Amino acid sequence: MGLAATAADGVFATRLAAQGFTGPSGTLEWLASKMKPSKEGFAVDLELARYRLPRVAFKRFPIQIELQAVAEAGASLSAQMKGRAQDILAITVETYPGIIGRVAEPTKFRPQTKGTADHSLPVCLAMALLDGDVTAVQFEKDRWRAQDVMVLVEKITVKPGESLIAKLSKGRGASVEIVFADGQSLRETVEVPEGDAERPLSRASLERKFTNFAVPVVSNVGAERVMSLVDGLEELKDVGELTRVLRGAGKQNPA
Repeated sequence: MGLAATAADGVFATRLAAQGFTGPSGTLEWLASKMKPSKEGFAVDLELARYRLPRVAFKRFPIQIELQAVAEAGASLSAQMKGRAQDILAITVETYPGIIGRVAEPTKFRPQTKGTADHSLPVCLAMALLDGDVTAVQFEKDRWRAQDVMVLVEKITVKPGESLIAKLSKGRGASVEIVFADGQSLRETVEVPEGDAERPLSRASLERKFTNFAVPVVSNVGAERVMSLVDGLEELKDVGELTRVLRGAGKQNPA
């Protein structure tokens, strides 16, 4: 409920503002003038780099945060497999013990609900390998229940990654190795997933994630328009132009 309640508050505040409601402009000034510092020479540090804001992680995939590296490795391997999914003999995943306990316990190998599936390491990896991506649409359309996904899930083994732990003891990385029936193998290691504070989400990945969610609501044209408006937000003279596009009114190219 935390995220939903925050979103509802934001919508409520926006509607109030649209009707002309304003907050008490003197609040911060009153605090600054009345509150006494605990010691002399007290000053607020405004250096952005020292705050948590630049340390926020942004998920590339719409799944549990600790599955980002697994999905990224799976998507990369999907491009290398060249349609050989049916030839896979075994898949071994190495990651952190704490992660294994949350996303790879026995119930995660046979999820019964969407809420369990998007927290399942084997299911998310299988979809990434087969489809080259993990998206919200896959969960909405029960892709995670599909027979080919379950076949791959049965071939997945998860164990602690000693080399990962030794290098980054508190990381969220993962290593995935695929062994084919002919003895050939592929391996992909993602020590720091894309979207982590140490490896910010690329512009291309950010746009892909946005369009995956936005196109069904505002169309391809609308999604492009939203991105264009946000890019020029500082020069936008009427924020209503952005909100109208976000409503999806007048869609010309439905998904």
